[in-house]
Amino acid sequence: MSFLRIWFLGIINPSRMFGELKSKPAPQWGLWAVLIGSIVSSLTTFLPLYMLGRVPFFPSNLSILPTDQYYRAQAFFFPVFALAVWLLMSGVAHVILRLSNKEGNFDQILNIAGISGLVFMPIDWLWDWTAIALNWYQMTAMAIVHSIFALWEVVLITIGFNKILQFKPMFGAALAIIMIAISITLATLFVR
Repeated sequence: MSFLRIWFLGIINPSRMFGELKSKPAPQWGLWAVLIGSIVSSLTTFLPLYMLGRVPFFPSNLSILPTDQYYRAQAFFFPVFALAVWLLMSGVAHVILRLSNKEGNFDQILNIAGISGLVFMPIDWLWDWTAIALNWYQMTAMAIVHSIFALWEVVLITIGFNKILQFKPMFGAALAIIMIAISITLATLFVR
């Protein structure tokens, strides 16, 4: 099954998607998922926000980067940021598994995290594009909608852990929540 078919299978049947993903190259498919998701987001969300003259909801945390130039820089650096977050959240999950004496293949964790983050992205992109076009791109709306996407990602990672690494759902969900908490914390600090 091809990468695109597995990606779209994740929207309609995540359990089957992870069953298929188990035999695919790891962590390459997770890497491709992160790159696709972050590059498309950069080009179709952050770059248009900059070109429309929008400024972030919060001022820049980085003194070297003025707030009015933040979206331009974010469009360029977001793929690097996404890769770093993907590696960090997967690495933390792997360390937790090692400390709890559980088997966990780091490459498979990377695949699970990468694909899980990409599955809902077409809907996220559609929402972002609609919000930008209709001038709904506001803090409250974005926070609510992206919280729903974060919950969706927790569910997907939990299913992936169960299907590929045979973790019990409660353990997988706890690990997924920790991973997404890391992602949200870093996004809150650097993504505007």
